[in-house]
Amino acid sequence: MKKNVVLVMGSHRSNANTAHWIHTMAVKLNDMGVSHTLIDVNKLLIKPCIDCNFCKNNWGKCVHDDDMTQVYQTLKLADIMIIATPVYFNSVTSKLKTLVDRCQMIFLCDFKHARPFACSLDISGKKGYIVSVGGASHYPNQFIGTEITLKLVFNNLRMPLTEHIKYSETDQKALKERIEAEADINRLSKAIYDEVMEIEG
Repeated sequence: MKKNVVLVMGSHRSNANTAHWIHTMAVKLNDMGVSHTLIDVNKLLIKPCIDCNFCKNNWGKCVHDDDMTQVYQTLKLADIMIIATPVYFNSVTSKLKTLVDRCQMIFLCDFKHARPFACSLDISGKKGYIVSVGGASHYPNQFIGTEITLKLVFNNLRMPLTEHIKYSETDQKALKERIEAEADINRLSKAIYDEVMEIEG
């Protein structure tokens, strides 16, 4: 059975720290022969949720017809997902938050219709990861908003949050210069490779 690996790049900047991390991960997975889907918020046209109740009355459907339609299908099939985002006011970026808000449809599939959206409800084979990138020096609760927000997305996809990787002070030292960032990418890509090969091998 194939494992569907999804990477989400949630930064407004296509050539900065978060993009570097997620694209380096993508290259590493490619080199290891692990296929994946990359969702880049800068390449998507996603309208904001307008709380119209369309999804409340129509299982698995949204009133908007935009790039989120394909994102829904990618999320539905995801087994392993990494969501990477800079920290904006202790939470995710506005573009990523627009995507997250549109996951209201996924939530209502379960809450209103009692029929979960995720293709597989077996959580044993699923893993969710958050990568948070903070430009400021570390301070208490710097990443708490990001984790609370994205953990809800994982929960509604029946995907346990496996790890939250956190980086502070990237305004002072970029991730491409950080040994720990390289180590995290190597470690996580190897873990994903092992997970995929165990199923597909």
